[in-house]
Amino acid sequence: MYKYTLLIPLLVVCSSVSFGETTSDVNVSSPIFTNSIYESKYPSHAINKEEINTYQSIGSNLKKYSGISNADYGNAIGQPVIRGLTGDRTRVLSDGIQLNDLSHISADHANNVNLNNISFIEVIKGPSSLFSYGATSGGIINVVSDIISNAKYDSLFKIDYLTINNGYGHNLLIKEHLLNTNLFFSFSNKHLDNYSLPDGALFEEGVKKKTKSNSDYKNQNFKLGLSFPREWGYFGITFENTDGVYGIPFHAEEEEEHEEEEEHRIFSKVESETYTLKGKYNHPIFFNSIDYFYKDSNYFLKEHEEDGSASLNNNSKELSIKFDLDNERFERKLLMQYNHRKSPMTNAYLPSSESYERSVSYFTRTKNKSYEIDFAGRYDSNVRYTRETQRYGDTSLSFATSYSSKLNTSLFYTVGYAHTSRSPAISELFANGSHGPTQRFERGDSKLNREVSRNIELGLQYNVNDIDIVFNLYRNNINDYIFLADQSTSTNGKTDANWSQKNAVFQGFEVSVSKEYITDNGIIEIKLSRDDISATFDDNTYVPRITPARNILSAKYNDSDNTQYSLNLIHAESQGDFSSIEKKTNSYVNLSAGVTKIFPIGTNQNLTLDIHANNLLNKTIRNHESFVKDNVPTPGAQFGMFLSFDYDY
Repeated sequence: MYKYTLLIPLLVVCSSVSFGETTSDVNVSSPIFTNSIYESKYPSHAINKEEINTYQSIGSNLKKYSGISNADYGNAIGQPVIRGLTGDRTRVLSDGIQLNDLSHISADHANNVNLNNISFIEVIKGPSSLFSYGATSGGIINVVSDIISNAKYDSLFKIDYLTINNGYGHNLLIKEHLLNTNLFFSFSNKHLDNYSLPDGALFEEGVKKKTKSNSDYKNQNFKLGLSFPREWGYFGITFENTDGVYGIPFHAEEEEEHEEEEEHRIFSKVESETYTLKGKYNHPIFFNSIDYFYKDSNYFLKEHEEDGSASLNNNSKELSIKFDLDNERFERKLLMQYNHRKSPMTNAYLPSSESYERSVSYFTRTKNKSYEIDFAGRYDSNVRYTRETQRYGDTSLSFATSYSSKLNTSLFYTVGYAHTSRSPAISELFANGSHGPTQRFERGDSKLNREVSRNIELGLQYNVNDIDIVFNLYRNNINDYIFLADQSTSTNGKTDANWSQKNAVFQGFEVSVSKEYITDNGIIEIKLSRDDISATFDDNTYVPRITPARNILSAKYNDSDNTQYSLNLIHAESQGDFSSIEKKTNSYVNLSAGVTKIFPIGTNQNLTLDIHANNLLNKTIRNHESFVKDNVPTPGAQFGMFLSFDYDY
């Protein structure tokens, strides 16, 4: 598919087109967004909180943006995929700090992030991404809030209620500035039942299924934050607790088992506690400022089955110190990071393991020039081992650079290169057991080489007659790409699968055209995007679970009466470039729409009503990125209402 569709944007480039670092109206330099990644001057996407559906996964929320897709596994799980790269190649952060969960080791684990009460989400690639965390050959998705802030809070009381056709949710937020201290308190929950399926989407033993069993999801989240903004900087402390239960909508059975799915209740219970200290000290000796954080987090997952249960834990202690070395000519940062993880496992396909990650990274950017050069260099030292004396260790150097400049008042371009090293994950190294959600008996290899990505990228941004045209072209050569390779044998009724390596090439493009129309009553925004990616191994076979080519239409109308109308249409083409372990995925059309109205009901008091629909056409949708696309199609038509009251006092 890629070899044909690439010709169109290349022709457009020859007649002058665009660059791929697009931003929305979010002001990423505002003091309220101090948890944004400071070094990212040009996020690929910046998504307002108003555009987020809190009952959906983060992957489902971001799939409508070019270059990002969703690896779903039911209601609870939707891992974001950037340019075909998943796992810890694409890291999800909360306020610049990586999440503690198990999403990086398997597709059946949720990202441990709560989307209520956030400020915005930024998607970051290039030098800023590499500087923040290692192994990010895909990029970084940073969920930004102001639970710790260097600015005084404006007092706020907010309460929300959400209902959709298969569930409901609540959210409470209180922000107050008392005794020169910021207080942040939030509590939210959601309860989603098994979702409905489009007509004819799924048959089991010849019987048409109307709902997807074990697709339910319950979650409760509590956050408390205290921060102390001062002239010398700020200091904050937070506590977050999450409890959740979600069904596993598909789980491979032993050959001798023939139970009905409704009789086979399989679910996972998740608990996590996270303590974070974070702050900044201005004008110390030798530096402009020092930013730091320390996080202590415990994450517990227990998978319940009729024949027993398995427990997987991830306990993490992380320390980060960043030194500001800016001068009149350059922005300069030095970052030191340490992360110690203990992962005790019981009856799981993974053995108990422990890991240590140490790194030093440096970032610089030119200032006061007609051009910008960004550079990030990184040194990582990683050790991973099990109680059974299996051990892996390596050290690596990574770097990324970009050059940006204006050719004229209308055309801005960027050229970038990144050399990124990635150490294998614990599942890739040490797996040795039956893993039902992936339908495999997985075997790791402690002798795997580290993965090395070499990505080159061209970006153009062009404005003509108030039309913005954005274009990104990239080629990513990955040596020793790690993937799960099926074997011709089986163990305990499940297909044997070994974590293996091959050289691979990921190449593709993203292009979008957008325009604003100002009318007497409001503003209309229209954006048309297309992304396309091809991923092949050096033996000319295809990399599994790669996103098909997509066309995306987004339209938004904001009128003068505090009303917003939105529409998003995704047309995903059929994916015929599939590996030997996959089947072709049919094309689909996904239409969503919404209306939001703000009602002022008093001084500094607002009532917000949002009515929205997802998969409005009730089409059968299967995401090729999903491990279980054939058995777990996405939900049918969903209709919801969101009601919010906020009082700024």
